[in-house]
Amino acid sequence: MKTLSSDLAAKSIEMSPAAKAKWLTMLKTRKINTAKQLLSRVRDLHGEPLARKALKGDRLDRTTWDSIFKGLKVFRDDYFNDIEWFERNLESQWGMLWEMAKDASDRFGIVLPEHIPDSSAWDGIGSDWFEQSIASRTSVLLEIPWGTPGYLLLLEQDALGNIVLLSPSPLMANPLLTGKIQRLPQYPPSPFEFLQPITVGTNYLWAGVFAQLPDLRWLADAQKRPLRLELPQLADLFNFASKYQQEAAMFRSSYVVID
Repeated sequence: MKTLSSDLAAKSIEMSPAAKAKWLTMLKTRKINTAKQLLSRVRDLHGEPLARKALKGDRLDRTTWDSIFKGLKVFRDDYFNDIEWFERNLESQWGMLWEMAKDASDRFGIVLPEHIPDSSAWDGIGSDWFEQSIASRTSVLLEIPWGTPGYLLLLEQDALGNIVLLSPSPLMANPLLTGKIQRLPQYPPSPFEFLQPITVGTNYLWAGVFAQLPDLRWLADAQKRPLRLELPQLADLFNFASKYQQEAAMFRSSYVVID
């Protein structure tokens, strides 16, 4: 019976044009120009047809690439990133990030503005404090748990699978949490007083509180507008969360938008 790992190993991948150019330069530097020369360096590589494909950086299965990298003592990450290697898509990458968080539906979610008491000392506790379902275009606030100071990364996936970065963004221009209850949008300075979810279906909320924000060039654009994330950006955040998960707090929740 095949295992998941064996299925992954059997799938083939091909180097990108940029990686191929880097690969060919490395081979030339090491004076590996023929299939026989490559076979002499990589004992686990069987047959000249495979060696000729490897020389060109063509499509090969992961097990073969692993053998080549091991034989040549080069790093896989120099030629394949995680997205290419594991053939990730947006949904699977979101699922991996989701699984890193703990369920916090009893202290993290959306609230109706009219139900929030005036007292600044109020600590809403319990799942009945948060709305489990709302009508489309209802004005709501998103309440972020208290007790964890740090920088907030906040993502939402709607029923269509779109993933938007809510913090940092104009909705939350200052993503530094003090440990007290925080509600989004930050009004002021945000130009938005409320959120108004539109897409009918289940919306998923993921939050991570870190000692620092990731040093990513594209993250600066998030201060100008809420960003809809594509796979490379979501992978960046997943890699960051994975690196610092031991000292971070990550939590998740969801709610339903009805027509």
